[in-house]
Amino acid sequence: MNELFLARMFAYSLLPLLLATAHILLSKESRSVARRVEIFTVYLLAISVGANGLGGAFGHLFLSDLVAEGIGWPAGSPFQLEMGYANLLIGVLGLMAVGRRDGFRTAAIIATTILGLGATLVHLQDIAAHGNLAPGNTIQNISNLLDPILLIGLSWWSARRFGAEMATAVFQQWQMRQQPIAGLAAAGIGMGFGLGYAVGGLFVWTLIGALVGVGMGLVMSRRAGQATSGLVVEQR
Repeated sequence: MNELFLARMFAYSLLPLLLATAHILLSKESRSVARRVEIFTVYLLAISVGANGLGGAFGHLFLSDLVAEGIGWPAGSPFQLEMGYANLLIGVLGLMAVGRRDGFRTAAIIATTILGLGATLVHLQDIAAHGNLAPGNTIQNISNLLDPILLIGLSWWSARRFGAEMATAVFQQWQMRQQPIAGLAAAGIGMGFGLGYAVGGLFVWTLIGALVGVGMGLVMSRRAGQATSGLVVEQR
């Protein structure tokens, strides 16, 4: 059970940071500070919020007893289903926010922050009252707090320092080319995590899924870039 929650933290909190760092190091177009901030934000929204939310929804809706066991709470409660739909909401918001630069992105960050902080508060109260140190009641709190803190910090920095640059057409065209990479990385991580849970090897299959997703995203990004270049040439 510890492996499941550690793998979940690796997949949805650590891996997006590693992928974003690799993206910046390998992409010559992503060297400005504004673009680096955007890369980290997009990966966190797609994976830490989007894929994580959908994965949490699946667990609460279809693996309710297993999730309850991992948290150290009684199985069979219908509140699991309500939590599943709440996670589904967060996951959908996160994925939709990847392609947005308006108040929608801020709303998605606020939603995941409230849910993460609220869940952590409940877990800490349970630890204090009953000494419940089950992995789902302890390990998960790291991600519940880390992801919102990073997203709030990046969002604030972005709005305060780089608003003018991010509003330009050049930046927005570049941004559109990055979205498929982060989005398909999130899909690959989710599928890899599910496959690893089914057949064993959570960490390995999650990493394989991430690499496959990034590879597919790079292909789509290059095609989008070529299409954009073609339109510019035609307009000239």
